[in-house]
Amino acid sequence: MRHTAAIGVIGGYGAVGSAVVRRLHRAGIHPLLVAGRDPARAEALIAALPAGGPEVAAAAVDLSDPGSLDRFAAGCRLIVNCAGPSYRVLDTVARAARQHGADYIDAAGDDPVHHLLQADAGAARRADAGHVAVLSAGALPGLSSLLPRALAARTPDAVALDAYVGGVAPLTPAAAGDVLLARGPEHGTPAAAWQDGDVRERALGPRREMRLDAFPAPVDAFPFLSTEAVRLARATGLGEVRWYTVFGGGRLAEELAMAWALDSTETAPLVAAADEDVRRHGAWYGQEFHLWTAGAKGAPAATLVLRAPDSYELSGFLAASVALRALHGAIAPGVHFAADVLDPARVLADLAADGAAELTTR
Repeated sequence: MRHTAAIGVIGGYGAVGSAVVRRLHRAGIHPLLVAGRDPARAEALIAALPAGGPEVAAAAVDLSDPGSLDRFAAGCRLIVNCAGPSYRVLDTVARAARQHGADYIDAAGDDPVHHLLQADAGAARRADAGHVAVLSAGALPGLSSLLPRALAARTPDAVALDAYVGGVAPLTPAAAGDVLLARGPEHGTPAAAWQDGDVRERALGPRREMRLDAFPAPVDAFPFLSTEAVRLARATGLGEVRWYTVFGGGRLAEELAMAWALDSTETAPLVAAADEDVRRHGAWYGQEFHLWTAGAKGAPAATLVLRAPDSYELSGFLAASVALRALHGAIAPGVHFAADVLDPARVLADLAADGAAELTTR
């Protein structure tokens, strides 16, 4: 590994990227490059970092310009991608990282990107070269799998899980794009549940006006069994998983349903709807997990509750955590999902110390 090369964060001045940069800077990582299409925004973020810290600079990178991405990747030993939307970026940055021998961390990048990196023996070639690529290193997917794994490890006889993830928050255009396109079998199955080792379609319905500890107001929960939830079920051996996407305001859910019905790819209406929900209800985000043991009735045997102002800081926390572990050689070469290569208990402890969220277990 080229220890004089930089650690680059693409989208480094955005909501997730800036959270990554602040944590890597605090950890003393250098040289650090804050990259994106607008160097002035990168410079503004750099100016706001604590003085006297490690070396950090701005870099101009446009993912639609292969030359600028190639030049950037050539100077990096590790790249953290926080640019989006993921369905457009796909493996663009990962390919550039591999070409120049850099490790790669993606704060998003779910199954479609994983399939691309696995194609044509790509994962084997990366492993043979000693390089790391880690995907789904964000709040969702990412922490949404690691937190229930930590809870399941404390409850070895657990057989069933209910998960509630979401809230009310502003949407960046990139995040809106990922929300809009996060459908189809490569992402998950609406109204499905995991039962007895298989996906059971049309098994669940919406749950309205739910009161849960993770959220400050009643919420609507819509069942969606993501591919991440299926991987979680298989990894933990849980016989049942019921996974719900939570909306704390009605406008975003309405606009998203309309966009799907019209097969629209316009993100502006979703951004506006999310902003309207925030004006009406405030901004808040949560993840709540309930575990049941065999034969248990009534209250769950174990519960984990996460509360946070938004999901962006949480994504920045996890992406930075993965980057630090990769830099310390703690991740085996190859292509991985973050939840498969991190210690869930350690992530839970580190998140509690980080302060990006309030955590309660019982």
